[in-house]
This record gives sequence, C-alpha cells and structure tokens, in this order.
Amino acid sequence: MKRSLILSGSTSLVLLVLVWYFLTEFQKIDPRFLPSFHQTIITLYTEALKLKFWQAVSASTYRVSVGFLCSFIVAYPLVILAMINTFLKEVIFNQVEFFRYLPVPAFIPLVILWFGVNDFGKVIVIFLGTFIQMIPMFYDSSMILKRKYDAFTHALKWKPWKYIIKIIIPGTAPYIWDNARLCFGWAWTYLIMAELLGGENSIGHAIVLSQRYLKTDVTFSYILTIGIIGICTDRLMFFLKKILFRWHT
Repeated sequence: MKRSLILSGSTSLVLLVLVWYFLTEFQKIDPRFLPSFHQTIITLYTEALKLKFWQAVSASTYRVSVGFLCSFIVAYPLVILAMINTFLKEVIFNQVEFFRYLPVPAFIPLVILWFGVNDFGKVIVIFLGTFIQMIPMFYDSSMILKRKYDAFTHALKWKPWKYIIKIIIPGTAPYIWDNARLCFGWAWTYLIMAELLGGENSIGHAIVLSQRYLKTDVTFSYILTIGIIGICTDRLMFFLKKILFRWHT
C-alpha cells in the first residue's frame, strides 16, 4: 500500500517534469512565461548560494511555524471545551461558521493597516487562515471516537471532563496530528499571500521582485523551494507521528 502510494506520487512528479520539458524544449515557449526545467534548477542552485536566499527561507519558515503553533494552541483547547460544555460549543461554532466563509485575503489590507508589514502582521494572517479551519477538523476527529465509546463512560459513570482527558485526547491524538499536517500546508499559502504585499527578507517578497523584472526562472525557483520545504516538513511530521504514536501505527 505504502509502496504504491510512493510510486504513484513519484510517477506524477516525473510526468509533470516531462510535460514541463516538452513545453519548453519542443514548443519553444518564451522563457519569460515558462523557463526550462534545467534553467530553473540552475537558478535555484545559484540563489541557494546567496545569503539573502537563506534569510528569506528562514524568515518565512519562522513566521509560518509561529502562526501555526498559535493557531493550534488556541484551537485545540476550544475544541475540548466545546466537547465538555454544550453551551460553549454553540457559542464557538456559531462564530466559527460565520468566519469560515470569509476570505482571508480580504483581511490582509486591514491586518497591514493595523499591525504593519512586520512579522506580527504576517503571523496574524496565518492565524486567521488556519485557526478557523482547525476547529471543525479537530472537533470532527474527536467526535468520531467520542461517539464510539459513549457507552463506556456511562458504564463507569465518569464525568465528561474525565472521559475527555483519559479517552478522547490520547485516542484522537494521531488524527489531530494528521489534521495539523494538512493545516500546516495551508499556513504556507496564507503566508505567501501576506508576503506578496510587503516585507523584505521573505519568499513572497522575492517572488514579487522577480516578477517585477520578468525573472520567471527566479520565480519558479522560489516556488520549488516552497514545495521542497512542504515535502520535507510533511515527511518530518509523518516520521514524528510514528515515534510519538507507535501504538497507533
């Protein structure tokens, strides 16, 4: 099963590269619109030799990590409270359902106006984008287990908070971890949106500059960088899951 998934993923990547190579080498597309694959790799290597490249990568990674962790720290306790208290659940989810349908990019100009283009403003954008999505995802994952063992808590006559702490939190931890992996990918999307509007030493700012001067190969090299970071982070979280939740895997 795992081998087939890895094989299918690798095959899709190879096909993408082949299509890219065909379009640039045989269709003679203008490099200003689509640079060749080998030129993009050369540009990525050249950029990686620069200190500014690593400053941009480290700054963006830091902002994503802080914004994501803040979202998790706030969202998960709210989900626990919603499971314990019905009234709190109604209050929390009424607010969540309203804000879920509001596009995060619409808040970016306001965030910049209120908090500026510094790190804090970008963290706020990531928080707004991921926090609202985390709550229903975490709640649904937790409720699947809660419904499964409801009879268990009635038989032992446990209070709701004791049931949540002893059964739900440890039992749903692997699923919450998988939800977090997905949300971390969304966090990168929201960060780049914020960085496109301002802020030096960032991947988004580097993309804007390269587009301004029609350096499409630089644009693609930074896009590949985001993809590489995303894959590495996802694999890291996958292996950490095996270590932290061995009883589940």
